[in-house]
Amino acid sequence: MKIRWMFGILAICVLLVINIGELAAEKTWTPRADMPTARYNFDTCLVDGKVFTIGGQLDAFADKAMATVEVYDPKTDTWERKADMPTARFGMATLVVDGKIYAMGGVKKEGNRFKFLPVVEIYDPVTDTWVQKADMPVWRDGGTCVVDGKIYIIGGGAANRKEWRLDIVDVYDPATDTWAKAKSMNHARSGTSVSVVDGKIYVMGGTGWPQIPNHPGPFLSSIEVYNPKTNRWTEKAEMPAPKAGHTASVIDGKIYVIGGGFRGNGPYMYLSTVEVYHPETDRWTQEPDMPIGKAGHAAEVINGEIYIFGGSRAGVFVPLTTVEVYGTGEVPRSVDPVGKLVETWGAIKTRR
Repeated sequence: MKIRWMFGILAICVLLVINIGELAAEKTWTPRADMPTARYNFDTCLVDGKVFTIGGQLDAFADKAMATVEVYDPKTDTWERKADMPTARFGMATLVVDGKIYAMGGVKKEGNRFKFLPVVEIYDPVTDTWVQKADMPVWRDGGTCVVDGKIYIIGGGAANRKEWRLDIVDVYDPATDTWAKAKSMNHARSGTSVSVVDGKIYVMGGTGWPQIPNHPGPFLSSIEVYNPKTNRWTEKAEMPAPKAGHTASVIDGKIYVIGGGFRGNGPYMYLSTVEVYHPETDRWTQEPDMPIGKAGHAAEVINGEIYIFGGSRAGVFVPLTTVEVYGTGEVPRSVDPVGKLVETWGAIKTRR
């Protein structure tokens, strides 16, 4: 009986190690077909399972803003060119409402000056055409999201204002082509990430105000959450490290914060970290790093995997064409390996 009991324990340990190994193996990075056009400070959106990459910068000095639109099909790992945006720009946001893509705000360079744009243009993937809509109230590049069919433009930079890192929140209603105001954030910021969990808007990191002379900082680690129903902002646990130019992707109610940049007293650092925020517990966990650190990239979630497109990396200062996929290895909530172990252990003790 003692030998049978020991073999039972050994079998359980082997199975547990195999299961853990399989889960860990899923948390890996896999390369996919490169983008046809290198770019960073662009944006992406997902329509009918395909990723639309729109606008961005062609060089490190932002001398060339892009109007290029290219579509990636993850099923075939192939790219296709579509109609250009009417207005070339970078740093703008793209969102999807009722199957149409809204490209909002952004920046272009004129001479040695950056011009922030109020432009709102809508793309119809069915007809491959663009139309223009009502301009933004404040010309800027801000974080964006969609809640209940309305588009929220949050914070951002606007060089035509005295304090050009903003805390303001504007709300666009696509049904009426009109704008309204929501309550401002607690902290002015640009280069932030914006994501939605359970109808609440999570704003993370970015660069704040006042700006440090000859420096892109101060870099922020603070998190604010906005509830559209109550029109209130609340503070949450800070990110493990301050950063800007990162992405935030939501899977199974968790927010995956990937990459970004930071500068302290030394040179600008490109981060490769993958940090996961758990809204239910207000806590953070760490995941395997990206292959290289990068900022100014874009991210989309497809079938539980995170696709990272382009960006810029340390030592290069030029846009990238790379596409990398992160398998999160998310375990369905109905599966509990620990619970299974306890149940099996109890059965073995009963048989003794």
